[in-house]
Amino acid sequence: MKKYLELGALILSLVTYIKGNSQSLETMKYRGVVYDVGLQYNPGQLSVDSFNAERVKYDMAVIAKELHANAVRIEGETISRLVIATQAAHDAGLKVLFNPWKMNADAEETIEYMAEAAIEAEQLRKKGIDLVFVTGCEYTIFSRGAFPGETFQERVAFMTQHGGEKSLGGKKIPAFEEASKKLNEILGKVTDRVRENFRGLVTYSSGPWENADWTKFDIVGIDYYRTTESAEEYVSNLKKFRRNKKPLIVMEVGSCTYEGAGKLGPGGFAILQGVNPDGTIIFKDGKVPIRSEKEQADYVETQVNLLHEGGADGIFVFVFAFPVMPYIGEGNRDFDMVTFSLVKSFWKGDVRSQKIPNWEKKEAFDRLSKVYMEIQKK
Repeated sequence: MKKYLELGALILSLVTYIKGNSQSLETMKYRGVVYDVGLQYNPGQLSVDSFNAERVKYDMAVIAKELHANAVRIEGETISRLVIATQAAHDAGLKVLFNPWKMNADAEETIEYMAEAAIEAEQLRKKGIDLVFVTGCEYTIFSRGAFPGETFQERVAFMTQHGGEKSLGGKKIPAFEEASKKLNEILGKVTDRVRENFRGLVTYSSGPWENADWTKFDIVGIDYYRTTESAEEYVSNLKKFRRNKKPLIVMEVGSCTYEGAGKLGPGGFAILQGVNPDGTIIFKDGKVPIRSEKEQADYVETQVNLLHEGGADGIFVFVFAFPVMPYIGEGNRDFDMVTFSLVKSFWKGDVRSQKIPNWEKKEAFDRLSKVYMEIQKK
């Protein structure tokens, strides 16, 4: 009898250990990439101007089979495009984060738009598609009504002025307290309307400076880039978002494709100051950066491994493709190196832009593929 009691105690202790350390023993639920179907970063211009369903179908198969992802976060403004891309992702065997996103809209516009998108998302869910509804992304800077300012530039200036880009969520910044109240009021109304029409899981893609109230959401979603902090600080700060005891997904992480881009994290694009009449790029301080696919690949590989080891339930690398900023030529004609894309898109004057695929893989694609394959095996 004593022997059996000891055996029972041993089994119980093992079960307790496994439950307490389940994150390190389970495969990460979402190994993903962000997929853009067209957003208005610049009013009147979609980041994907030509939408081709066959191209999307091809891309989704590549993401599933060659990138070894099992999920995709599909973001875009046109709801019909989101629906088509979601079906293509499902057909490829991918889970979907369904992310409608109407940039620069005010609260009322956002609420009505999200409610409409939720109706379509529910129809997809009823068809058996595994999807999570994303109620927006970094609302404070991309939409109106929380941070002061009518334009994206004005809202970002407010955030930067008060040190918001360095905040780690939960850190109280006096200037943000009123904005946080407004943000959570808007998100609360958005989520209520979404849940009227959609019966699946709901999340939000939060900037780390946003003190989002997660009580209305099923999943905590955070855009979490690394800049100059150490690896230890990066992982440790992630744990602060675990306070809600809900699944935690890193909704965005990535780097541009030039030397020095890694330490700039999400701000890597800011060196692009404009375009000359001849189509060449105006870079910050007049310095043309040096293209480095290795820099981007090193960053992506390092951060994904750190986030996985740090216990993230999902990771979405930003972004698969960004065709609005294609590769035209070297130096000041290389728009691609100022993007976070894992593939290099070709401009309309290049015959390759008319083919499927209309891109070629960058080093970061191959490196991420290996990382996701290894995570899949664990």
